[in-house]
Amino acid sequence: MPIRVRVMNENRKEISHRLIYSGWDFQQALSALTFLLEECEYDKRYSKVEMRRFRCFETTLIVSFARPFKAGWGRENLDLSKIGFTFTEEDLILKNKIIKLRDKVISHSDEEQMHYKSYSFKPIDDRDIRVPMTVFNESLYLNESEVRAIENLLHRVLDKLAKYEFELVQGEHEAFNKSKTPTNT
Repeated sequence: MPIRVRVMNENRKEISHRLIYSGWDFQQALSALTFLLEECEYDKRYSKVEMRRFRCFETTLIVSFARPFKAGWGRENLDLSKIGFTFTEEDLILKNKIIKLRDKVISHSDEEQMHYKSYSFKPIDDRDIRVPMTVFNESLYLNESEVRAIENLLHRVLDKLAKYEFELVQGEHEAFNKSKTPTNT
């Protein structure tokens, strides 16, 4: 039994930076989602400028939600099962959609996901001048029911993280006391 406790303590120490920062990422995602839901009525039509503002909230939601699940320089993907969080089948479908949007549309412009129409036209019939025009998809990538499901998921994840950190601090408060600053400036 002591070996199991020691291994569990080592795992907690090993992932604490990741957990702390992932909590911040999930809070950012929840804030962006809240701003989106406060301002966007999904059944209403909006101007291009308004849609782009909503798209900014949605983009932050997608990037911040996906960040903990993506490997980066010197870090691993967040494994929420280590803190006892279990995704439902619906959660996994949504999580995978968000990560795919982040990877293929938001953070990278993969050609298979591009959506636009370009054309040219003559503004004046008697002139030999053509004007280029490009029209982009100005809609949101997530519908309201998906955003509500993400909201529920984020609340559950943040609740589990808070409980895990609380339990960790009760037993290993020194392991939680940290100050992390960038190594490269």
